[in-house]
Amino acid sequence: MKLSVATNFDSVLLDRIFSYPVDDIYGKLTNDFVGGGRAGYTTQGITPSVLKAHVKYAHQKNIKFNYLLNSACLGNREWTRSGSKAIRKLLDWLAGINVDSVTVSVPYLAEIVKRHYPHFFLKVGIYANIDSPERAVFWQDLGADMLTLESFSINRNFSVLGSIRKAVSCRLQLIANFTCLSRCPMQPYHMTGLSHASASSDKNPFVDYCALKCSFRILEDPRLLIRSQWIRPEDVKHYEEAGYSDFKLLERNAPTDSMVNRVVSYAGRRSPPNLLELIQPYGFSKDVKKRFGWQAGHFLSFIGSAVNMKDMTRLLKKRGLIYSLKGSPVFLDSTKLPDNFLDAISRAGCMKDGRCSNCGYCGSIAQSAYTADGDYRDECLSLYHKVFDQLCSR
Repeated sequence: MKLSVATNFDSVLLDRIFSYPVDDIYGKLTNDFVGGGRAGYTTQGITPSVLKAHVKYAHQKNIKFNYLLNSACLGNREWTRSGSKAIRKLLDWLAGINVDSVTVSVPYLAEIVKRHYPHFFLKVGIYANIDSPERAVFWQDLGADMLTLESFSINRNFSVLGSIRKAVSCRLQLIANFTCLSRCPMQPYHMTGLSHASASSDKNPFVDYCALKCSFRILEDPRLLIRSQWIRPEDVKHYEEAGYSDFKLLERNAPTDSMVNRVVSYAGRRSPPNLLELIQPYGFSKDVKKRFGWQAGHFLSFIGSAVNMKDMTRLLKKRGLIYSLKGSPVFLDSTKLPDNFLDAISRAGCMKDGRCSNCGYCGSIAQSAYTADGDYRDECLSLYHKVFDQLCSR
Protein backbone atom coordinates (compact mmCIF):
# COMPACT_ATOMS: atom_id res chain seq x y z
CA MET A 1 0.00 0.00 0.00
CA LYS A 2 1.10 3.52 -0.84
CA LEU A 3 -0.92 6.49 0.36
CA SER A 4 -1.12 9.96 -1.16
CA VAL A 5 -2.34 12.21 1.62
CA ALA A 6 -3.92 15.66 1.49
CA THR A 7 -1.94 18.21 3.46
CA ASN A 8 -3.28 21.16 5.41
CA PHE A 9 0.28 22.51 5.62
CA ASP A 10 0.59 21.78 9.33
CA SER A 11 4.06 20.39 10.05
CA VAL A 12 2.60 18.38 12.95
CA LEU A 13 0.64 16.36 10.40
CA LEU A 14 3.90 15.21 8.84
CA ASP A 15 5.37 14.43 12.25
CA ARG A 16 2.47 12.08 12.91
CA ILE A 17 2.16 10.27 9.57
CA PHE A 18 5.71 9.82 8.28
CA SER A 19 6.06 6.37 9.84
CA TYR A 20 3.03 5.07 7.91
CA PRO A 21 3.07 4.02 4.20
CA VAL A 22 2.75 7.62 2.99
CA ASP A 23 4.33 7.99 -0.43
CA ASP A 24 3.54 11.67 -0.83
CA ILE A 25 1.43 14.55 0.37
CA TYR A 26 -0.38 16.85 -2.03
CA GLY A 27 -1.55 20.44 -2.09
CA LYS A 28 -1.11 23.77 -3.83
CA LEU A 29 -1.06 27.53 -3.38
CA THR A 30 -4.35 29.14 -2.41
CA ASN A 31 -4.49 30.57 -5.93
CA ASP A 32 -2.24 30.23 -8.96
CA PHE A 33 -2.53 30.74 -12.70
CA VAL A 34 -3.65 27.18 -13.47
CA GLY A 35 -6.14 26.61 -10.66
CA GLY A 36 -7.12 23.28 -9.18
CA GLY A 37 -9.77 21.17 -7.54
CA ARG A 38 -10.80 23.30 -4.57
CA ALA A 39 -12.01 26.88 -4.25
CA GLY A 40 -9.30 29.20 -3.03
CA TYR A 41 -11.30 30.41 -0.02
CA THR A 42 -11.30 26.88 1.45
CA THR A 43 -7.48 26.68 1.49
CA GLN A 44 -6.51 30.22 2.41
CA GLY A 45 -3.05 31.22 3.60
CA ILE A 46 -0.95 28.91 1.40
CA THR A 47 1.60 31.45 0.18
CA PRO A 48 4.78 30.66 -1.79
CA SER A 49 6.89 30.86 1.37
CA VAL A 50 4.53 28.51 3.26
CA LEU A 51 4.55 25.99 0.43
CA LYS A 52 8.33 26.10 -0.02
CA ALA A 53 8.92 25.48 3.69
CA HIS A 54 6.40 22.63 3.73
CA VAL A 55 8.05 20.90 0.77
CA LYS A 56 11.39 21.12 2.54
CA TYR A 57 10.00 19.72 5.77
CA ALA A 58 8.25 16.88 3.94
CA HIS A 59 11.57 15.87 2.39
CA GLN A 60 13.15 15.85 5.84
CA LYS A 61 10.47 13.32 6.79
CA ASN A 62 11.21 11.30 3.64
CA ILE A 63 7.83 12.20 2.15
CA LYS A 64 7.51 13.44 -1.42
CA PHE A 65 5.42 16.47 -2.40
CA ASN A 66 2.87 16.45 -5.23
CA TYR A 67 1.76 19.86 -6.51
CA LEU A 68 -1.74 20.08 -7.95
CA LEU A 69 -2.15 21.64 -11.40
CA ASN A 70 -5.35 19.65 -11.74
CA SER A 71 -7.70 22.27 -13.15
CA ALA A 72 -10.26 20.98 -15.64
CA CYS A 73 -10.43 24.35 -17.43
CA LEU A 74 -7.98 27.20 -17.93
CA GLY A 75 -10.47 29.44 -19.71
CA ASN A 76 -8.38 29.28 -22.91
CA ARG A 77 -5.77 31.45 -21.19
CA GLU A 78 -3.19 28.77 -21.92
CA TRP A 79 -3.23 29.73 -25.60
CA THR A 80 -2.20 33.35 -25.00
CA ARG A 81 1.43 34.43 -24.86
CA SER A 82 0.99 35.76 -21.35
CA GLY A 83 -0.73 32.55 -20.31
CA SER A 84 2.00 30.35 -21.72
CA LYS A 85 4.63 32.41 -19.89
CA ALA A 86 2.67 32.21 -16.63
CA ILE A 87 2.45 28.41 -16.85
CA ARG A 88 6.17 28.09 -17.49
CA LYS A 89 6.99 30.54 -14.70
CA LEU A 90 4.93 28.51 -12.23
CA LEU A 91 6.53 25.23 -13.32
CA ASP A 92 10.01 26.78 -13.14
CA TRP A 93 9.30 27.85 -9.57
CA LEU A 94 7.99 24.41 -8.59
CA ALA A 95 11.13 22.84 -10.01
CA GLY A 96 13.22 25.35 -8.08
CA ILE A 97 11.69 24.44 -4.71
CA ASN A 98 12.16 20.72 -5.45
CA VAL A 99 8.57 19.61 -5.83
CA ASP A 100 8.68 15.91 -6.74
CA SER A 101 5.56 15.49 -8.85
CA VAL A 102 2.70 17.41 -10.39
CA THR A 103 -0.88 16.39 -11.07
CA VAL A 104 -2.59 17.59 -14.25
CA SER A 105 -5.99 16.97 -15.83
CA VAL A 106 -5.47 18.83 -19.12
CA PRO A 107 -3.58 16.97 -21.88
CA TYR A 108 -1.75 20.10 -23.02
CA LEU A 109 -0.25 20.58 -19.56
CA ALA A 110 0.90 16.97 -19.57
CA GLU A 111 2.79 17.56 -22.80
CA ILE A 112 4.37 20.75 -21.45
CA VAL A 113 5.54 18.94 -18.32
CA LYS A 114 6.99 15.95 -20.17
CA ARG A 115 8.81 18.12 -22.71
CA HIS A 116 10.30 20.76 -20.43
CA TYR A 117 10.29 19.16 -16.96
CA PRO A 118 10.96 15.44 -17.48
CA HIS A 119 12.27 15.10 -13.92
CA PHE A 120 8.75 15.59 -12.55
CA PHE A 121 6.80 12.42 -11.80
CA LEU A 122 3.61 13.09 -13.78
CA LYS A 123 0.26 12.24 -12.25
CA VAL A 124 -3.13 12.61 -13.92
CA GLY A 125 -6.01 13.74 -11.71
CA ILE A 126 -9.59 12.57 -11.39
CA TYR A 127 -10.78 15.57 -13.42
CA ALA A 128 -9.46 13.76 -16.50
CA ASN A 129 -12.35 11.30 -16.03
CA ILE A 130 -10.36 8.14 -16.74
CA ASP A 131 -13.00 5.41 -16.63
CA SER A 132 -12.03 3.08 -19.49
CA PRO A 133 -8.97 1.31 -20.93
CA GLU A 134 -9.02 3.68 -23.93
CA ARG A 135 -8.75 6.78 -21.79
CA ALA A 136 -6.06 5.20 -19.64
CA VAL A 137 -3.95 4.30 -22.69
CA PHE A 138 -4.34 7.84 -24.06
CA TRP A 139 -2.80 9.37 -20.94
CA GLN A 140 -0.09 6.75 -20.63
CA ASP A 141 0.92 7.50 -24.22
CA LEU A 142 1.27 11.18 -23.23
CA GLY A 143 3.86 10.09 -20.70
CA ALA A 144 1.85 9.86 -17.49
CA ASP A 145 3.52 7.91 -14.67
CA MET A 146 0.36 7.52 -12.60
CA LEU A 147 -3.35 7.78 -13.38
CA THR A 148 -6.03 8.64 -10.84
CA LEU A 149 -9.10 6.77 -12.03
CA GLU A 150 -12.61 8.20 -12.06
CA SER A 151 -13.29 6.77 -8.65
CA PHE A 152 -16.74 8.32 -8.28
CA SER A 153 -18.12 5.94 -10.90
CA ILE A 154 -15.94 2.82 -11.11
CA ASN A 155 -14.49 2.14 -7.64
CA ARG A 156 -16.84 -0.82 -7.18
CA ASN A 157 -16.85 -2.07 -10.76
CA PHE A 158 -14.11 -4.68 -10.66
CA SER A 159 -14.67 -5.66 -14.28
CA VAL A 160 -13.76 -2.15 -15.44
CA LEU A 161 -10.95 -1.86 -12.91
CA GLY A 162 -9.51 -5.12 -14.17
CA SER A 163 -9.66 -4.11 -17.82
CA ILE A 164 -7.90 -0.82 -17.11
CA ARG A 165 -5.23 -2.56 -15.07
CA LYS A 166 -4.51 -4.91 -17.96
CA ALA A 167 -4.41 -2.10 -20.52
CA VAL A 168 -1.61 0.00 -19.01
CA SER A 169 1.66 -0.54 -17.20
CA CYS A 170 1.80 2.78 -15.32
CA ARG A 171 0.74 3.13 -11.71
CA LEU A 172 -2.97 3.48 -11.01
CA GLN A 173 -4.48 5.33 -8.10
CA LEU A 174 -7.94 5.22 -6.53
CA ILE A 175 -9.50 7.85 -4.30
CA ALA A 176 -10.59 5.94 -1.22
CA ASN A 177 -12.61 8.31 0.95
CA PHE A 178 -15.28 10.53 -0.50
CA THR A 179 -19.04 10.86 -0.46
CA CYS A 180 -19.65 12.25 -3.95
CA LEU A 181 -22.82 10.97 -5.55
CA SER A 182 -22.16 7.88 -7.64
CA ARG A 183 -21.99 8.86 -11.32
CA CYS A 184 -22.87 12.40 -10.28
CA PRO A 185 -24.58 14.32 -13.11
CA MET A 186 -23.20 17.58 -11.68
CA GLN A 187 -19.60 16.43 -11.92
CA PRO A 188 -18.47 18.29 -15.10
CA TYR A 189 -20.09 21.52 -13.91
CA HIS A 190 -18.58 21.15 -10.45
CA MET A 191 -15.09 20.45 -11.74
CA THR A 192 -15.16 23.47 -14.02
CA GLY A 193 -16.47 25.79 -11.31
CA LEU A 194 -13.85 24.70 -8.79
CA SER A 195 -11.11 25.09 -11.37
CA HIS A 196 -11.99 28.74 -11.93
CA ALA A 197 -12.53 29.35 -8.20
CA SER A 198 -8.85 28.68 -7.50
CA ALA A 199 -7.37 30.47 -10.53
CA SER A 200 -5.65 33.74 -9.67
CA SER A 201 -7.02 35.57 -12.71
CA ASP A 202 -10.69 34.66 -12.12
CA LYS A 203 -12.35 37.22 -9.85
CA ASN A 204 -15.98 36.14 -10.23
CA PRO A 205 -17.91 35.05 -7.11
CA PHE A 206 -18.17 31.33 -6.54
CA VAL A 207 -20.99 29.59 -4.72
CA ASP A 208 -20.40 25.86 -4.38
CA TYR A 209 -23.91 24.95 -5.47
CA CYS A 210 -22.88 21.40 -6.33
CA ALA A 211 -21.45 20.66 -2.89
CA LEU A 212 -24.55 22.13 -1.26
CA LYS A 213 -26.83 20.10 -3.52
CA CYS A 214 -24.87 16.90 -2.92
CA SER A 215 -24.83 17.25 0.88
CA PHE A 216 -28.53 18.14 0.82
CA ARG A 217 -29.51 15.08 -1.21
CA ILE A 218 -27.52 12.71 0.99
CA LEU A 219 -29.07 14.12 4.16
CA GLU A 220 -32.50 13.82 2.54
CA ASP A 221 -31.91 10.29 1.22
CA PRO A 222 -29.09 8.39 3.01
CA ARG A 223 -29.30 5.56 0.47
CA LEU A 224 -27.22 7.85 -1.75
CA LEU A 225 -24.46 7.79 0.85
CA ILE A 226 -24.28 4.00 0.67
CA ARG A 227 -24.26 4.09 -3.14
CA SER A 228 -21.35 6.53 -3.11
CA GLN A 229 -18.27 4.54 -4.07
CA TRP A 230 -16.00 5.04 -1.09
CA ILE A 231 -13.67 2.25 -0.01
CA ARG A 232 -13.69 0.89 3.53
CA PRO A 233 -10.24 0.34 5.08
CA GLU A 234 -11.25 -3.30 5.60
CA ASP A 235 -11.78 -3.72 1.84
CA VAL A 236 -8.41 -2.40 0.66
CA LYS A 237 -7.16 -5.98 0.36
CA HIS A 238 -9.66 -6.70 -2.43
CA TYR A 239 -8.26 -3.84 -4.50
CA GLU A 240 -4.71 -4.97 -3.88
CA GLU A 241 -5.66 -8.40 -5.18
CA ALA A 242 -6.97 -6.65 -8.32
CA GLY A 243 -3.61 -4.94 -8.86
CA TYR A 244 -4.25 -1.62 -7.09
CA SER A 245 -1.92 -0.51 -4.31
CA ASP A 246 -2.02 3.31 -4.59
CA PHE A 247 -4.76 5.13 -2.68
CA LYS A 248 -5.46 8.84 -2.37
CA LEU A 249 -6.89 10.26 0.85
CA LEU A 250 -8.91 13.49 1.01
CA GLU A 251 -9.39 16.31 2.34
CA ARG A 252 -7.13 19.39 2.16
CA ASN A 253 -9.24 21.48 4.53
CA ALA A 254 -9.39 18.75 7.20
CA PRO A 255 -7.76 19.38 10.60
CA THR A 256 -4.64 17.44 11.51
CA ASP A 257 -6.32 15.01 13.92
CA SER A 258 -8.83 14.00 11.22
CA MET A 259 -6.16 13.42 8.57
CA VAL A 260 -4.04 11.39 10.98
CA ASN A 261 -7.11 9.29 11.79
CA ARG A 262 -7.63 8.64 8.09
CA VAL A 263 -4.03 7.59 7.52
CA VAL A 264 -4.01 5.33 10.58
CA SER A 265 -7.34 3.74 9.63
CA TYR A 266 -6.40 2.90 6.06
CA ALA A 267 -2.88 1.79 6.95
CA GLY A 268 -4.34 -0.42 9.70
CA ARG A 269 -7.25 -1.64 7.52
CA ARG A 270 -9.77 -0.79 10.24
CA SER A 271 -12.64 1.73 10.28
CA PRO A 272 -13.52 3.92 13.26
CA PRO A 273 -17.01 3.50 14.76
CA ASN A 274 -18.37 6.43 12.72
CA LEU A 275 -17.30 5.83 9.12
CA LEU A 276 -18.17 9.44 8.27
CA GLU A 277 -14.98 10.46 10.09
CA LEU A 278 -13.10 8.96 7.15
CA ILE A 279 -15.24 9.73 4.14
CA GLN A 280 -17.11 12.96 4.77
CA PRO A 281 -15.37 16.17 3.54
CA TYR A 282 -16.92 18.36 6.23
CA GLY A 283 -18.35 18.12 9.74
CA PHE A 284 -14.96 18.12 11.49
CA SER A 285 -14.84 18.61 15.26
CA LYS A 286 -11.96 21.08 14.93
CA ASP A 287 -11.13 23.85 12.50
CA VAL A 288 -8.08 23.62 10.31
CA LYS A 289 -5.76 26.53 10.99
CA LYS A 290 -6.77 29.55 8.93
CA ARG A 291 -5.03 32.84 8.34
CA PHE A 292 -6.28 36.04 9.96
CA GLY A 293 -9.21 37.52 8.08
CA TRP A 294 -10.20 34.27 6.33
CA GLN A 295 -13.89 34.74 7.20
CA ALA A 296 -14.04 38.18 5.60
CA GLY A 297 -12.33 36.78 2.53
CA HIS A 298 -14.85 33.97 2.37
CA PHE A 299 -17.79 36.36 2.54
CA LEU A 300 -16.23 38.69 -0.03
CA SER A 301 -16.12 35.76 -2.45
CA PHE A 302 -19.93 35.81 -2.50
CA ILE A 303 -20.27 39.48 -3.39
CA GLY A 304 -22.32 39.79 -6.55
CA SER A 305 -24.09 36.47 -6.01
CA ALA A 306 -27.72 35.93 -5.01
CA VAL A 307 -26.84 34.56 -1.59
CA ASN A 308 -28.40 35.79 1.64
CA MET A 309 -25.33 35.49 3.86
CA LYS A 310 -27.37 35.13 7.06
CA ASP A 311 -29.08 31.93 5.90
CA MET A 312 -25.95 30.68 4.16
CA THR A 313 -23.81 31.17 7.27
CA ARG A 314 -26.38 29.38 9.44
CA LEU A 315 -26.33 26.43 7.04
CA LEU A 316 -22.53 26.33 6.80
CA LYS A 317 -22.23 26.33 10.60
CA LYS A 318 -25.05 23.85 11.17
CA ARG A 319 -23.57 21.30 8.75
CA GLY A 320 -19.93 21.92 9.57
CA LEU A 321 -19.17 23.18 6.06
CA ILE A 322 -15.96 25.26 6.44
CA TYR A 323 -16.76 25.66 10.15
CA SER A 324 -16.23 23.08 12.90
CA LEU A 325 -19.15 20.97 14.12
CA LYS A 326 -19.95 19.99 17.68
CA GLY A 327 -20.98 16.41 18.31
CA SER A 328 -22.00 13.77 15.78
CA PRO A 329 -25.58 14.54 14.70
CA VAL A 330 -25.10 12.20 11.74
CA PHE A 331 -23.58 8.74 12.19
CA LEU A 332 -22.69 5.86 9.86
CA ASP A 333 -22.00 2.89 12.11
CA SER A 334 -19.13 0.94 10.57
CA THR A 335 -19.91 -2.07 12.79
CA LYS A 336 -23.33 -2.39 11.12
CA LEU A 337 -21.81 -2.86 7.66
CA PRO A 338 -21.60 -6.59 6.87
CA ASP A 339 -18.22 -8.19 6.26
CA ASN A 340 -19.24 -8.97 2.68
CA PHE A 341 -20.46 -5.41 2.00
CA LEU A 342 -18.13 -4.77 -0.95
CA ASP A 343 -18.73 -8.17 -2.52
CA ALA A 344 -22.50 -7.78 -2.29
CA ILE A 345 -22.67 -4.22 -3.62
CA SER A 346 -20.11 -4.80 -6.40
CA ARG A 347 -22.23 -7.68 -7.73
CA ALA A 348 -25.45 -5.68 -7.76
CA GLY A 349 -27.14 -4.93 -11.05
CA CYS A 350 -26.26 -1.23 -10.83
CA MET A 351 -22.59 -2.09 -11.28
CA LYS A 352 -23.40 -3.72 -14.62
CA ASP A 353 -25.86 -1.38 -16.30
CA GLY A 354 -25.28 1.84 -14.36
CA ARG A 355 -28.86 2.01 -13.11
CA CYS A 356 -30.24 1.43 -9.65
CA SER A 357 -31.93 -1.95 -9.84
CA ASN A 358 -34.13 -1.21 -6.80
CA CYS A 359 -32.82 -4.35 -5.15
CA GLY A 360 -33.15 -2.60 -1.80
CA TYR A 361 -29.62 -3.39 -0.64
CA CYS A 362 -28.46 0.21 -0.12
CA GLY A 363 -31.72 1.04 1.61
CA SER A 364 -31.36 -1.85 4.04
CA ILE A 365 -27.78 -0.83 4.88
CA ALA A 366 -28.81 2.80 5.38
CA GLN A 367 -31.69 1.76 7.61
CA SER A 368 -29.47 -0.32 9.87
CA ALA A 369 -26.23 1.70 9.90
CA TYR A 370 -27.18 5.35 9.32
CA THR A 371 -28.73 7.64 11.91
CA ALA A 372 -29.38 11.39 11.98
CA ASP A 373 -30.80 13.47 14.80
CA GLY A 374 -34.35 14.32 13.73
CA ASP A 375 -34.41 17.96 14.82
CA TYR A 376 -30.97 18.55 13.31
CA ARG A 377 -32.03 16.98 10.02
CA ASP A 378 -35.23 18.99 9.79
CA GLU A 379 -33.51 22.30 10.53
CA CYS A 380 -30.74 21.63 8.00
CA LEU A 381 -33.16 20.62 5.26
CA SER A 382 -35.16 23.78 5.88
CA LEU A 383 -32.01 25.90 5.58
CA TYR A 384 -31.02 24.13 2.37
CA HIS A 385 -34.43 24.91 0.86
CA LYS A 386 -34.10 28.59 1.81
CA VAL A 387 -30.64 28.89 0.27
CA PHE A 388 -31.61 27.12 -2.96
CA ASP A 389 -34.72 29.30 -3.24
CA GLN A 390 -32.57 32.42 -2.89
CA LEU A 391 -30.06 31.21 -5.47
CA CYS A 392 -32.84 30.66 -7.99
CA SER A 393 -34.86 33.78 -7.18
CA ARG A 394 -33.07 36.10 -9.59
